[in-house]
Amino acid sequence: MRWITRGAVVATVAILCPLGISQLTATEMAGPIDDPAPVSASLRRADPLRIDDVLHAFGHVAPADIIRVSMPRHAAPVTDILVNEGDLVDAGQILVRIDRTDIRRDLLQAQATLAATRADIRIARSDLQVAATDIAQRRAELERLERLSKTGASSEVQRQDATRALQQAMSAHEAAKARLAGAQTSETLARLEVERVSTLTDQMDIRAPVAGRVTRIMVDPGDTPVMGGPVLGLASADRMEAVLAVPPHVLARVSVGDPVRLWAPDGGMIAADVTRITPSTGPDAGLARVAVDLPDGQSHLAGASLRGEIIVDQRVAIIVPTSALVALETGPGVLRVVDRRTVATPVDLSMRPGGADAEIVSGLPQGAVYVAVASPLLRDGETLIDMDALTEIGVKQTAALHLGLARR
Repeated sequence: MRWITRGAVVATVAILCPLGISQLTATEMAGPIDDPAPVSASLRRADPLRIDDVLHAFGHVAPADIIRVSMPRHAAPVTDILVNEGDLVDAGQILVRIDRTDIRRDLLQAQATLAATRADIRIARSDLQVAATDIAQRRAELERLERLSKTGASSEVQRQDATRALQQAMSAHEAAKARLAGAQTSETLARLEVERVSTLTDQMDIRAPVAGRVTRIMVDPGDTPVMGGPVLGLASADRMEAVLAVPPHVLARVSVGDPVRLWAPDGGMIAADVTRITPSTGPDAGLARVAVDLPDGQSHLAGASLRGEIIVDQRVAIIVPTSALVALETGPGVLRVVDRRTVATPVDLSMRPGGADAEIVSGLPQGAVYVAVASPLLRDGETLIDMDALTEIGVKQTAALHLGLARR
């Protein structure tokens, strides 16, 4: 009986085996698992990019070189202001006119004094000539008396009188010379006064010393500014600069000549260089100042606020998005793609807080292809089915290649 039972079981298995053992276990196991649909992944090539380390700063636009145009050395009322703030002016252009009434009177007086001193010179020269002639006559008379004394035709008294007359003539000659010298000195002083007043007369028309833009007018018609006081401000050559404020502790990283990117209120970017650094001074000093010359044609930004990026260092590095980072047992890593398979690769990186990118210090070689968006479904050793050719990965880091992921 037992052998009959065993024979029946063997016969049953022999009959059902061609149908598949799964028919016997249909109630114990799930059906066959179909291959899942490919999961999309984004790849990038690890190409080196230029990295700028920037120092962010804020500031405003101001004239690069302000020239103070001053009142001449003569007090007089302002009669006319011929320009407005913001006007462009040429070198030598009349900006302000000053009342000439007093200065013209001073000029006439100086010219009259000069004419009088020149008359004194003519008189002194004439007196000197007369004195020289008198000396010659007195000397000749003395010589004649001395010749006559040899024959007894002249007396000692006559010769003494002639000698005294010669001495008086010589004294008169010296006095005439002194009067001429004094008159010449007075003429020199009078001529200098005429030149001074004439110069002041010309300065009653205040002219632009250089070409530029009027930044400020400090007087009104009718005012009498102090001598040498400021009348208006002029931006030389209409050059503008950005004055950026930076904390003193970072000033050591900034040097003259460092490139700067400036962002104007309209969103435009201006490329320039650092031209001047003014450290803060004193125990209670505030922010330091960094001046950046602006290119020509930026005068419309005068007084505007702007943002600056001072580039304090430039280097070449590989940058990956933070979405490419995965957690490995040894630390952070990325999934490289080698022969259509993902390879978990440990990396050393540098990140700034809150940044969307990370700088790879080591671990990811240049030109390597890596998964830019690391899906939780990806694992080390996954096989990739390419939807586009790998050779289509561009040299730019932003170029991406979409692949499908196949399950093992």
